[in-house]
Amino acid sequence: MNQIPNKLMPQTKLTRKQRVGLLIAAVVVLLGLLTATVFRSNVASFFRWVAYSQSDTSFSHNAQASSLFLGMGDDLLIATQSQIQVVSPTGTAKLKQSVSMTSPALNASGDYAVVYDVGGKELKVVKGDILLHELTLPDEESILCATVNEKGWVAVTSKASGYKGVVTVYNRDFESVLTIRLSSRYISDAVVTPDSRGVYLISPGQADGAFENTLLYYTISSREEPTRTISLGSNVVLSIRSAGRCWIIGDESLMILDSSGVITASYDYKDQYLKMGSLQGDNYAALYLSPSSSGSTGTLVTVGSDGRAYGELALDGQTLAMAAQGKTIAVLTTNAIYTTDRNLTSYTTSPNQRGIRNLAVYADGSVALVNSAAVSLYFSSSGTTTDAKQPEEDTTQATTQTSQDAATDAADGADPNASADGTADPNAAGADSADTQAGDAAAATGGD
Repeated sequence: MNQIPNKLMPQTKLTRKQRVGLLIAAVVVLLGLLTATVFRSNVASFFRWVAYSQSDTSFSHNAQASSLFLGMGDDLLIATQSQIQVVSPTGTAKLKQSVSMTSPALNASGDYAVVYDVGGKELKVVKGDILLHELTLPDEESILCATVNEKGWVAVTSKASGYKGVVTVYNRDFESVLTIRLSSRYISDAVVTPDSRGVYLISPGQADGAFENTLLYYTISSREEPTRTISLGSNVVLSIRSAGRCWIIGDESLMILDSSGVITASYDYKDQYLKMGSLQGDNYAALYLSPSSSGSTGTLVTVGSDGRAYGELALDGQTLAMAAQGKTIAVLTTNAIYTTDRNLTSYTTSPNQRGIRNLAVYADGSVALVNSAAVSLYFSSSGTTTDAKQPEEDTTQATTQTSQDAATDAADGADPNASADGTADPNAAGADSADTQAGDAAAATGGD
Protein backbone atom coordinates (compact mmCIF):
# COMPACT_ATOMS: atom_id res chain seq x y z
CA MET A 1 0.00 0.00 0.00
CA ASN A 2 1.30 3.39 -0.95
CA GLN A 3 1.70 5.87 1.92
CA ILE A 4 0.11 9.25 1.42
CA PRO A 5 2.41 12.04 2.56
CA ASN A 6 0.99 14.29 5.29
CA LYS A 7 1.07 17.74 3.72
CA LEU A 8 -0.38 19.30 6.87
CA MET A 9 2.74 18.39 8.93
CA PRO A 10 5.73 19.59 6.93
CA GLN A 11 9.07 18.17 8.07
CA THR A 12 11.62 20.90 8.88
CA LYS A 13 15.27 19.94 9.10
CA LEU A 14 17.88 22.22 10.71
CA THR A 15 21.28 22.48 9.21
CA ARG A 16 24.33 21.62 11.32
CA LYS A 17 25.21 25.32 11.52
CA GLN A 18 21.74 26.19 12.82
CA ARG A 19 21.84 23.43 15.46
CA VAL A 20 25.23 24.63 16.71
CA GLY A 21 23.95 28.21 16.87
CA LEU A 22 20.88 27.19 18.91
CA LEU A 23 23.07 25.15 21.26
CA ILE A 24 25.40 28.08 21.83
CA ALA A 25 22.43 30.40 22.46
CA ALA A 26 20.96 27.96 25.00
CA VAL A 27 24.30 27.68 26.83
CA VAL A 28 24.66 31.48 26.95
CA VAL A 29 21.15 31.86 28.38
CA LEU A 30 21.80 29.12 30.95
CA LEU A 31 25.09 30.64 32.03
CA GLY A 32 23.48 34.05 32.24
CA LEU A 33 20.72 32.75 34.51
CA LEU A 34 23.26 30.90 36.65
CA THR A 35 25.47 33.98 36.95
CA ALA A 36 22.52 36.19 37.84
CA THR A 37 21.52 33.75 40.58
CA VAL A 38 24.95 33.15 42.11
CA PHE A 39 26.48 36.61 41.58
CA ARG A 40 23.34 38.68 41.87
CA SER A 41 24.95 41.82 43.29
CA ASN A 42 27.79 41.79 40.76
CA VAL A 43 25.33 41.49 37.90
CA ALA A 44 23.30 44.39 39.29
CA SER A 45 26.46 46.46 39.57
CA PHE A 46 27.40 45.58 35.98
CA PHE A 47 24.02 46.65 34.62
CA ARG A 48 24.23 49.88 36.62
CA TRP A 49 27.66 50.50 35.13
CA VAL A 50 26.26 49.87 31.63
CA ALA A 51 23.37 52.25 32.32
CA TYR A 52 25.46 55.04 33.80
CA SER A 53 28.82 54.71 32.04
CA GLN A 54 27.69 56.98 29.21
CA SER A 55 26.12 59.62 31.48
CA ASP A 56 27.36 62.13 34.01
CA THR A 57 27.67 60.17 37.26
CA SER A 58 28.50 63.18 39.45
CA PHE A 59 26.11 65.66 40.99
CA SER A 60 26.60 68.63 43.29
CA HIS A 61 25.43 68.85 46.88
CA ASN A 62 25.14 71.64 49.44
CA ALA A 63 26.15 69.53 52.44
CA GLN A 64 28.27 70.79 55.30
CA ALA A 65 30.93 69.10 57.41
CA SER A 66 28.24 67.83 59.81
CA SER A 67 26.15 66.30 57.01
CA LEU A 68 25.45 62.56 56.89
CA PHE A 69 25.38 60.19 53.91
CA LEU A 70 23.85 56.72 53.93
CA GLY A 71 23.15 54.21 51.19
CA MET A 72 19.58 52.93 51.46
CA GLY A 73 18.93 50.28 48.85
CA ASP A 74 19.68 51.80 45.45
CA ASP A 75 19.43 55.40 46.69
CA LEU A 76 21.45 57.82 48.81
CA LEU A 77 20.08 59.48 51.93
CA ILE A 78 21.64 62.88 52.68
CA ALA A 79 20.87 64.61 55.98
CA THR A 80 22.02 68.20 56.52
CA GLN A 81 21.13 70.91 58.99
CA SER A 82 18.54 72.33 56.61
CA GLN A 83 17.32 69.42 54.46
CA ILE A 84 16.74 65.68 54.19
CA GLN A 85 17.14 64.30 50.69
CA VAL A 86 16.84 60.90 49.04
CA VAL A 87 18.52 60.92 45.62
CA SER A 88 19.37 58.41 42.90
CA PRO A 89 23.04 57.60 42.11
CA THR A 90 22.95 60.29 39.39
CA GLY A 91 21.40 62.95 41.64
CA THR A 92 17.70 62.70 40.73
CA ALA A 93 15.78 63.91 43.77
CA LYS A 94 13.20 61.46 45.09
CA LEU A 95 12.55 63.20 48.41
CA LYS A 96 13.27 66.69 49.66
CA GLN A 97 12.22 67.76 53.13
CA SER A 98 13.22 71.03 54.79
CA VAL A 99 14.36 70.77 58.41
CA SER A 100 16.05 72.96 60.99
CA MET A 101 18.61 70.88 62.86
CA THR A 102 21.70 72.01 64.71
CA SER A 103 23.24 68.54 65.11
CA PRO A 104 21.65 66.06 62.67
CA ALA A 105 22.01 62.35 63.41
CA LEU A 106 20.49 59.22 61.94
CA ASN A 107 19.90 55.54 62.60
CA ALA A 108 18.70 53.02 60.01
CA SER A 109 17.60 49.42 59.77
CA GLY A 110 16.14 47.61 56.78
CA ASP A 111 14.06 50.03 54.71
CA TYR A 112 13.66 52.54 57.55
CA ALA A 113 15.74 55.48 58.75
CA VAL A 114 15.17 58.00 61.50
CA VAL A 115 16.80 61.44 61.24
CA TYR A 116 16.79 63.62 64.34
CA ASP A 117 18.37 66.68 65.93
CA VAL A 118 20.58 65.86 68.93
CA GLY A 119 19.66 68.32 71.68
CA GLY A 120 16.77 69.62 69.56
CA LYS A 121 13.12 68.74 69.10
CA GLU A 122 12.75 67.62 65.48
CA LEU A 123 12.57 64.02 64.20
CA LYS A 124 11.67 62.47 60.83
CA VAL A 125 11.05 58.83 59.88
CA VAL A 126 11.85 57.84 56.30
CA LYS A 127 11.06 54.59 54.49
CA GLY A 128 12.79 54.32 51.14
CA ASP A 129 12.02 57.64 49.45
CA ILE A 130 8.88 58.38 51.49
CA LEU A 131 8.63 60.62 54.54
CA LEU A 132 6.45 58.51 56.84
CA HIS A 133 6.28 60.36 60.15
CA GLU A 134 7.30 63.61 61.82
CA LEU A 135 7.71 64.48 65.49
CA THR A 136 8.31 67.76 67.29
CA LEU A 137 8.87 67.52 71.04
CA PRO A 138 7.32 70.06 73.42
CA ASP A 139 9.39 72.92 74.78
CA GLU A 140 10.30 71.13 78.01
CA GLU A 141 11.86 68.14 76.19
CA SER A 142 14.83 67.60 73.88
CA ILE A 143 16.04 64.58 71.91
CA LEU A 144 19.15 62.72 73.03
CA CYS A 145 18.97 59.77 70.65
CA ALA A 146 16.56 57.87 68.37
CA THR A 147 16.71 54.42 66.77
CA VAL A 148 14.52 52.35 64.46
CA ASN A 149 14.30 48.58 63.99
CA GLU A 150 13.72 46.84 60.66
CA LYS A 151 9.97 46.70 61.30
CA GLY A 152 9.75 50.48 61.61
CA TRP A 153 9.39 50.70 65.42
CA VAL A 154 11.11 53.77 66.84
CA ALA A 155 12.63 54.39 70.28
CA VAL A 156 13.17 58.05 71.21
CA THR A 157 15.41 58.87 74.18
CA SER A 158 14.77 62.37 75.48
CA LYS A 159 15.64 64.75 78.25
CA ALA A 160 12.60 66.01 80.15
CA SER A 161 12.14 68.25 83.16
CA GLY A 162 11.86 66.28 86.41
CA TYR A 163 13.40 63.05 85.04
CA LYS A 164 16.91 61.79 84.38
CA GLY A 165 15.85 59.57 81.51
CA VAL A 166 12.76 59.24 79.30
CA VAL A 167 12.23 56.69 76.51
CA THR A 168 9.15 56.57 74.29
CA VAL A 169 8.47 53.63 71.97
CA TYR A 170 6.42 54.15 68.78
CA ASN A 171 5.01 51.32 66.68
CA ARG A 172 5.21 51.23 62.87
CA ASP A 173 2.14 53.50 62.67
CA PHE A 174 4.00 55.91 64.95
CA GLU A 175 1.57 55.43 67.83
CA SER A 176 3.10 55.73 71.29
CA VAL A 177 2.89 52.28 72.92
CA LEU A 178 5.26 52.69 75.86
CA THR A 179 6.85 55.53 77.83
CA ILE A 180 9.48 54.85 80.49
CA ARG A 181 10.41 57.67 82.86
CA LEU A 182 13.31 57.19 85.25
CA SER A 183 14.04 59.59 88.07
CA SER A 184 17.32 58.10 89.35
CA ARG A 185 18.98 56.72 86.19
CA TYR A 186 20.27 58.54 83.14
CA ILE A 187 19.41 57.01 79.78
CA SER A 188 21.74 57.66 76.85
CA ASP A 189 20.26 55.35 74.21
CA ALA A 190 17.48 52.84 73.55
CA VAL A 191 16.47 50.43 70.79
CA VAL A 192 13.41 48.26 70.14
CA THR A 193 14.19 44.55 69.80
CA PRO A 194 13.92 42.94 66.35
CA ASP A 195 10.65 41.21 67.28
CA SER A 196 9.22 44.52 68.59
CA ARG A 197 8.27 42.92 71.91
CA GLY A 198 10.87 44.62 74.06
CA VAL A 199 13.24 47.56 74.32
CA TYR A 200 16.85 47.88 75.48
CA LEU A 201 17.89 50.97 77.47
CA ILE A 202 21.51 52.05 77.99
CA SER A 203 22.04 53.63 81.40
CA PRO A 204 25.45 55.24 82.14
CA GLY A 205 26.33 55.69 85.79
CA GLN A 206 28.84 54.84 88.52
CA ALA A 207 29.64 51.81 90.65
CA ASP A 208 32.25 51.89 93.43
CA GLY A 209 33.45 55.27 92.16
CA ALA A 210 34.08 54.03 88.62
CA PHE A 211 32.10 54.46 85.41
CA GLU A 212 29.63 51.68 84.67
CA ASN A 213 27.15 51.19 81.83
CA THR A 214 24.01 49.19 82.56
CA LEU A 215 21.71 47.54 80.05
CA LEU A 216 18.03 47.55 81.05
CA TYR A 217 15.64 45.25 79.20
CA TYR A 218 11.91 46.05 79.28
CA THR A 219 9.17 44.10 77.57
CA ILE A 220 6.47 46.22 75.97
CA SER A 221 3.89 44.51 78.19
CA SER A 222 5.83 44.69 81.49
CA ARG A 223 6.03 48.50 81.58
CA GLU A 224 6.66 49.00 85.29
CA GLU A 225 10.20 47.70 85.74
CA PRO A 226 12.97 46.04 83.72
CA THR A 227 12.78 42.30 83.15
CA ARG A 228 16.58 42.07 83.10
CA THR A 229 19.43 44.30 84.22
CA ILE A 230 22.89 43.58 82.80
CA SER A 231 26.13 45.32 83.74
CA LEU A 232 28.28 46.31 80.75
CA GLY A 233 31.15 47.41 82.98
CA SER A 234 33.16 50.33 81.66
CA ASN A 235 32.17 49.60 78.04
CA VAL A 236 30.93 52.89 76.57
CA VAL A 237 28.15 52.36 74.00
CA LEU A 238 28.94 54.15 70.74
CA SER A 239 26.49 52.73 68.21
CA ILE A 240 23.42 50.50 68.30
CA ARG A 241 21.22 48.78 65.72
CA SER A 242 18.29 46.36 65.69
CA ALA A 243 18.34 44.02 62.68
CA GLY A 244 18.02 40.26 63.08
CA ARG A 245 19.72 40.75 66.45
CA CYS A 246 20.49 43.76 68.60
CA TRP A 247 24.03 44.92 67.81
CA ILE A 248 25.89 47.21 70.19
CA ILE A 249 29.32 48.68 69.44
CA GLY A 250 31.17 49.65 72.58
CA ASP A 251 34.62 51.17 72.98
CA GLU A 252 35.91 47.88 74.46
CA SER A 253 33.87 45.18 72.72
CA LEU A 254 31.05 44.38 70.32
CA MET A 255 27.94 42.81 71.88
CA ILE A 256 25.18 40.82 70.15
CA LEU A 257 21.87 40.32 71.95
CA ASP A 258 18.71 38.37 71.22
CA SER A 259 15.15 39.68 71.67
CA SER A 260 14.78 38.36 75.22
CA GLY A 261 17.40 40.40 77.05
CA VAL A 262 20.35 37.98 76.70
CA ILE A 263 23.85 38.76 75.40
CA THR A 264 24.41 35.76 73.12
CA ALA A 265 27.90 36.63 71.87
CA SER A 266 30.61 39.28 72.04
CA TYR A 267 33.88 40.23 70.40
CA ASP A 268 36.60 41.77 72.55
CA TYR A 269 39.05 44.26 71.02
CA LYS A 270 41.67 43.27 73.59
CA ASP A 271 44.43 45.91 73.61
CA GLN A 272 43.37 47.60 70.37
CA TYR A 273 41.62 50.92 69.92
CA LEU A 274 38.28 51.09 68.10
CA LYS A 275 38.62 53.89 65.55
CA MET A 276 35.53 53.30 63.40
CA GLY A 277 32.68 50.85 63.00
CA SER A 278 29.60 50.10 60.92
CA LEU A 279 26.54 47.98 61.69
CA GLN A 280 24.85 48.48 58.31
CA GLY A 281 25.92 45.19 56.72
CA ASP A 282 23.74 42.09 56.57
CA ASN A 283 24.28 40.12 59.77
CA TYR A 284 27.80 41.34 60.56
CA ALA A 285 29.65 44.27 62.08
CA ALA A 286 32.62 45.97 60.41
CA LEU A 287 35.23 47.29 62.84
CA TYR A 288 38.45 49.22 62.25
CA LEU A 289 40.85 48.50 65.11
CA SER A 290 44.25 50.10 65.60
CA PRO A 291 47.13 49.25 67.94
CA SER A 292 47.68 52.98 68.55
CA SER A 293 45.38 55.80 69.57
CA SER A 294 46.42 57.78 66.49
CA GLY A 295 45.01 55.10 64.20
CA SER A 296 47.52 55.67 61.39
CA THR A 297 47.53 51.92 60.73
CA GLY A 298 45.06 49.24 61.71
CA THR A 299 42.98 46.22 60.82
CA LEU A 300 39.51 45.94 59.34
CA VAL A 301 37.62 43.09 61.05
CA THR A 302 34.17 41.72 60.18
CA VAL A 303 32.30 39.91 62.96
CA GLY A 304 29.25 37.67 62.57
CA SER A 305 26.32 37.15 64.93
CA ASP A 306 28.18 34.34 66.71
CA GLY A 307 30.92 36.74 67.79
CA ARG A 308 33.54 35.22 65.47
CA ALA A 309 35.46 37.10 62.80
CA TYR A 310 34.81 36.40 59.13
CA GLY A 311 38.20 37.86 58.27
CA GLU A 312 40.80 40.55 58.84
CA LEU A 313 42.40 43.05 56.48
CA ALA A 314 45.37 45.30 57.29
CA LEU A 315 44.97 48.90 56.08
CA ASP A 316 47.54 51.65 55.64
CA GLY A 317 46.86 55.35 56.08
CA GLN A 318 44.53 57.32 58.30
CA THR A 319 40.97 56.03 57.96
CA LEU A 320 38.51 58.79 57.08
CA ALA A 321 35.21 56.96 56.59
CA MET A 322 33.61 53.53 56.49
CA ALA A 323 30.30 52.33 55.05
CA ALA A 324 28.53 49.02 54.43
CA GLN A 325 25.38 47.63 52.90
CA GLY A 326 24.53 44.03 52.14
CA LYS A 327 27.82 42.13 51.90
CA THR A 328 29.85 45.09 50.59
CA ILE A 329 32.14 47.24 52.73
CA ALA A 330 33.91 50.41 51.60
CA VAL A 331 36.69 52.11 53.55
CA LEU A 332 38.19 55.49 52.76
CA THR A 333 41.73 56.27 53.90
CA THR A 334 44.07 59.14 53.14
CA ASN A 335 45.77 56.86 50.59
CA ALA A 336 43.06 54.78 48.95
CA ILE A 337 39.48 53.65 48.54
CA TYR A 338 39.03 50.02 49.60
CA THR A 339 36.04 47.89 48.62
CA THR A 340 35.59 44.31 49.79
CA ASP A 341 33.01 41.81 50.98
CA ARG A 342 32.46 40.61 54.53
CA ASN A 343 34.83 37.65 54.15
CA LEU A 344 37.76 40.01 53.43
CA THR A 345 39.46 37.37 51.26
CA SER A 346 40.17 39.92 48.52
CA TYR A 347 39.77 43.63 48.06
CA THR A 348 39.84 46.34 45.41
CA THR A 349 41.81 49.56 45.81
CA SER A 350 41.80 52.84 43.96
CA PRO A 351 43.97 55.86 44.86
CA ASN A 352 42.24 58.64 46.78
CA GLN A 353 43.26 61.47 44.48
CA ARG A 354 40.05 63.49 44.26
CA GLY A 355 39.73 64.94 47.74
CA ILE A 356 37.12 62.37 48.77
CA ARG A 357 36.09 62.84 52.40
CA ASN A 358 33.10 60.51 52.82
CA LEU A 359 31.37 57.58 51.14
CA ALA A 360 28.26 55.38 51.14
CA VAL A 361 27.48 51.95 49.71
CA TYR A 362 24.55 51.12 47.41
CA ALA A 363 22.70 47.79 47.47
CA ASP A 364 24.41 46.57 44.29
CA GLY A 365 27.90 47.15 45.72
CA SER A 366 28.70 50.39 43.91
CA VAL A 367 29.88 53.29 46.06
CA ALA A 368 29.01 56.97 46.40
CA LEU A 369 32.16 59.07 46.82
CA VAL A 370 31.65 62.44 48.47
CA ASN A 371 33.96 65.44 48.22
CA SER A 372 33.35 68.98 49.42
CA ALA A 373 31.06 69.86 46.52
CA ALA A 374 29.87 66.74 44.68
CA VAL A 375 28.92 63.07 44.86
CA SER A 376 30.31 60.66 42.25
CA LEU A 377 29.53 57.03 41.46
CA TYR A 378 32.36 54.53 41.86
CA PHE A 379 32.52 50.90 40.75
CA SER A 380 34.99 48.51 42.34
CA SER A 381 35.86 47.20 38.87
CA SER A 382 37.68 50.52 38.34
CA GLY A 383 40.31 49.59 40.92
CA THR A 384 42.98 46.95 41.38
CA THR A 385 41.94 43.64 42.94
CA THR A 386 44.30 42.03 45.46
CA ASP A 387 44.06 38.89 47.57
CA ALA A 388 44.07 39.72 51.26
CA LYS A 389 46.80 38.25 53.45
CA GLN A 390 45.14 36.01 56.00
CA PRO A 391 46.27 36.22 59.65
CA GLU A 392 48.50 33.38 60.81
CA GLU A 393 46.60 32.93 64.03
CA ASP A 394 42.95 33.19 64.97
CA THR A 395 42.89 36.27 67.19
CA THR A 396 39.13 36.44 67.55
CA GLN A 397 37.45 36.05 70.86
CA ALA A 398 33.86 34.86 71.02
CA THR A 399 31.72 34.54 74.10
CA THR A 400 28.57 32.43 73.89
CA GLN A 401 26.53 31.95 77.02
CA THR A 402 24.82 28.68 76.15
CA SER A 403 25.03 26.06 73.45
CA GLN A 404 21.44 26.85 72.62
CA ASP A 405 22.35 30.49 71.97
CA ALA A 406 25.19 29.38 69.70
CA ALA A 407 22.83 27.14 67.77
CA THR A 408 20.38 29.99 67.41
CA ASP A 409 23.15 32.24 66.07
CA ALA A 410 24.20 29.59 63.58
CA ALA A 411 20.61 29.24 62.43
CA ASP A 412 20.16 32.92 61.74
CA GLY A 413 23.71 33.42 60.45
CA ALA A 414 22.69 32.89 56.86
CA ASP A 415 21.97 36.59 56.29
CA PRO A 416 18.59 37.83 57.51
CA ASN A 417 17.39 41.05 55.98
CA ALA A 418 19.29 43.60 57.93
CA SER A 419 22.10 48.79 55.73
CA ALA A 420 22.78 53.75 60.62
CA ASP A 421 24.41 55.43 62.14
CA GLY A 422 26.95 53.71 60.01
CA THR A 423 30.01 54.73 61.94
CA ALA A 424 30.53 54.56 65.66
CA ASP A 425 29.46 57.84 67.14
CA PRO A 426 29.89 58.41 70.90
CA ASN A 427 26.59 59.17 72.57
CA ALA A 428 26.68 58.82 76.31
CA ALA A 429 24.91 61.93 77.52
CA GLY A 430 25.04 62.48 81.27
CA ALA A 431 27.67 59.81 81.88
CA ASP A 432 30.02 62.02 83.89
CA SER A 433 27.44 63.00 86.47
CA ALA A 434 25.26 59.89 86.39
CA ASP A 435 24.59 57.85 89.50
CA THR A 436 22.85 54.50 89.92
CA GLN A 437 20.72 54.54 93.04
CA ALA A 438 18.64 51.64 94.24
CA GLY A 439 14.90 51.77 93.75
CA ASP A 440 14.56 53.64 90.45
CA ALA A 441 11.22 55.37 90.11
CA ALA A 442 9.98 54.22 86.73
CA ALA A 443 6.62 55.35 85.35
CA ALA A 444 5.35 53.71 82.17
CA THR A 445 2.27 54.75 80.26
CA GLY A 446 0.64 53.99 76.92
CA GLY A 447 -1.47 51.32 75.26
CA ASP A 448 -0.63 48.22 73.27
